[in-house]
Amino acid sequence: MKMNSILDNIIISIGYFLYTIGSNFFFLLTYILSPFIERARLLANGQKNLLKSIQENEAKYLQKSIWFHVSSLGEFEQARPVIESLKNKFNDHRIVVTFFSPSGYNQKKNDPLCDAVYYLPFESKRKAKLLINAIRPAMAFWVKYDFWFCYLNELHKNRIPIFLIAAQFRHSQIFFKPYGKFKRELLNLFSLIFCQNQQSIDLLNSIQIKQHILSGDNRFDRVNHISNLQEEVPFIKQFQQNKFTLIAGSSYEIEEDMIANSILHLNQDIKLIIAPHFVNEERIIAIEKRFKNNTIRYSSIHSDTKKLDQQVLIIDSIGLLARLYRNVQAAFIGGGFVENGLHNSLEAAAFGMPIAFGPKLKRFPEAQELVQKEIGFIINIENEFQAWLKQVVENPDYTTKVAKKSRDFVASNKGATEIVIQKVLEKVS
Repeated sequence: MKMNSILDNIIISIGYFLYTIGSNFFFLLTYILSPFIERARLLANGQKNLLKSIQENEAKYLQKSIWFHVSSLGEFEQARPVIESLKNKFNDHRIVVTFFSPSGYNQKKNDPLCDAVYYLPFESKRKAKLLINAIRPAMAFWVKYDFWFCYLNELHKNRIPIFLIAAQFRHSQIFFKPYGKFKRELLNLFSLIFCQNQQSIDLLNSIQIKQHILSGDNRFDRVNHISNLQEEVPFIKQFQQNKFTLIAGSSYEIEEDMIANSILHLNQDIKLIIAPHFVNEERIIAIEKRFKNNTIRYSSIHSDTKKLDQQVLIIDSIGLLARLYRNVQAAFIGGGFVENGLHNSLEAAAFGMPIAFGPKLKRFPEAQELVQKEIGFIINIENEFQAWLKQVVENPDYTTKVAKKSRDFVASNKGATEIVIQKVLEKVS
């Protein structure tokens, strides 16, 4: 028994050493690449005087905070229902959110739901101590992943409850490998882990991690809330002109090519809304050329309503996509041809419609479930997309049936936020 304990300590020490070397190398590489790669540049610039700025800003306030750390925008939206509920229940606490991703930070840095939004400082033991002293969290929430040891360990040392919400584990992850002892110790730092599915529960049990509960996916609560809001995006109905409308949500170039070719083969007058994954002038111009300028940009509608009879509407701003699903009859969700790139398919499902996406769904169990229930359809090649599009456009009874299954699917999976809040209150009371 003693030998096993010594061996475990050695493995953990080696794991910590390798983790420290790896994370420091990543931070250094970010600075080295920042002149050449935009994402690296945004990350590096975001770190300039970051900790000092946080300390100065937080020194203005006396109350404690509730700290949420998210990697990017998707995880923030997953946390949003929990943030909203806790903000009501702990109105004397500040809501502080940290992002690692520049795209998430830039989109949500002024979100009124949060009292403060920061980049997460590149970690070290010293920075972890200073940050936690600055924001004074009464409790902390990590969303899905992005486990930074120094921050988690400092919270644990200070006996601050740490909750992991929307957790989703796979057998291929290092936690479940013989050499993953250090990573398993990270999971032991959490006061309670809220899992999205039974597979995650079973995997945690297999490595003797017991502080967990099956809660489901908070995104179902979020998208259901959005679908119940009566928020119309201006000009969309005028653009549609009562025609069947397909939306390409967070699309990539390869997907836009496939859609353009398929529409040419479809002997139907339909409308198309494209909300590209990357919104910049170069991408917008490329889309316009791809559709032979039979397009109008959303930003120009108010000054050029004569172009509303164009076939393609390009969404050249951020933040509209989730609301646009209200108006369409079918959706192609972008990113499924890119490893780990699929956009949120539940946003479309909540409004009720047939949904298609590319084949790379390994890390997206909700998309896999949509496929099992014959709401979502995997597209491998262009001919398959053409067949799917023809069916949803020309068979309205079929499309209506799928739409109902889609809405019912989302409604039946609500409730994760209520479970999280109940258990958190039990832990912190």
